[in-house]
Amino acid sequence: MKIVIDHREMRSRVPEALVKLGAEIEVNTLKVGDYVVSDRVAFERKTVDDIFATLIERRELFSQLMDMEKSYKLPILIIEGEDMFFFSGRRMNPKAIQGFLNSIALMRIPTIYTLNEAETAQVISMIAAKEQTDKTRPFNLHGKRSRLSQSKVKEYIVSSLPGIGQVAARNLLKHFGCVENVMTASQEELIKVERVGYRTAERIRELAGGLYES
Repeated sequence: MKIVIDHREMRSRVPEALVKLGAEIEVNTLKVGDYVVSDRVAFERKTVDDIFATLIERRELFSQLMDMEKSYKLPILIIEGEDMFFFSGRRMNPKAIQGFLNSIALMRIPTIYTLNEAETAQVISMIAAKEQTDKTRPFNLHGKRSRLSQSKVKEYIVSSLPGIGQVAARNLLKHFGCVENVMTASQEELIKVERVGYRTAERIRELAGGLYES
């Protein structure tokens, strides 16, 4: 089992845990992703503190996820922390948290929650073992970092909402000012925006405000 790891991840204990699980690791400078286990699967790993910082400046994470989505068929985000409700003691607005997580979900990138570095290593190694069962599958590194502006990243996120194209996404952002406000706006507020009809507004609210069902 071979796993390519970005050199910055060597500061964590995940690589050490992977070796203990029997993985052969290769340290590299990855332009996209933190861990690559096949030609189609790459992981971006974020700790609770990383995610908290991202709530203040969202551009970096969404840019990284967009690059993974373009480069790998099966990109995966790992959020590592003690508790799934890791923001509860940080005085964060619950709507801001939910809007942030909804934005990630709308990118259609699977998100796995782990408790610690050891559990992260277990998840990566299990998926790596499954991916590498087929010995004929090529193992190539893909992707390069894009230089997307903050505005472009926000347009991409909003345009991924059901029934929303690029023009409507721009209208929504101009009207509400930021992605968070779009995600938390009421149906009545949404239909005031040009190119957003009643049904589209209804679908946005269902997706952004509906409960997740596994």
